[in-house]
Amino acid sequence: MIVAGLLLFSGIFAQSKLRLGVHFDPVVSWFSPKTPRIEKDGGRPGISGGLILEYYFHENYGLASGLSITMLGGNLMYHDSVYISTGDESSVLVKAGSTVAYRANYLIIPLSLKLKTNQIGDFTYYAQLGLKQWINISARATDSGSGLSKDNVGKEINLYGMSYFFGGGIEYDIGGNTSINAGLYYDNGFTDVLSSNDHKACLNFITFRIGVFF
Repeated sequence: MIVAGLLLFSGIFAQSKLRLGVHFDPVVSWFSPKTPRIEKDGGRPGISGGLILEYYFHENYGLASGLSITMLGGNLMYHDSVYISTGDESSVLVKAGSTVAYRANYLIIPLSLKLKTNQIGDFTYYAQLGLKQWINISARATDSGSGLSKDNVGKEINLYGMSYFFGGGIEYDIGGNTSINAGLYYDNGFTDVLSSNDHKACLNFITFRIGVFF
């Protein structure tokens, strides 16, 4: 069974069209609280950059993946005083009514289905939907008082997260195998990103795709 699966995969890969690209995307992200006593208090701008890998098993259908480093975050207002961990042995008291601005860097691995039209002139249009896995690599926070100022709060953010996403865009053929890619995506996080037992929140974000395929 395993050998048959490998042979099938090898056959599909040999007949497929493989595309590589890079992207550099503006991002806007925000928290979606899932417990009382905290609330969303605005979003944060960020950026995402990395590699795109597309693997086509049909002229108009394919799988898309890649690897990117993405800066996400948002503002949370705490209704009660809370201690925020800033290291192995240290923490900072954030007073009730304060807003904490979180900024976290994630290594993100997407897997999605991409559907595209035939080329119309120099343009191709596409839609995409799938899942993303996130791995937290750093996190910092600043509060509206004087307690936190870009402090390392890695212990406050869970290591692993996931989202589903959908979107679409357009590719412009500039010659040969090279094309410029522009798109818009919405990600809905469905795993808790806060490590606290008392507070839970997911991250949602909008990505403005700017990419180049080679």
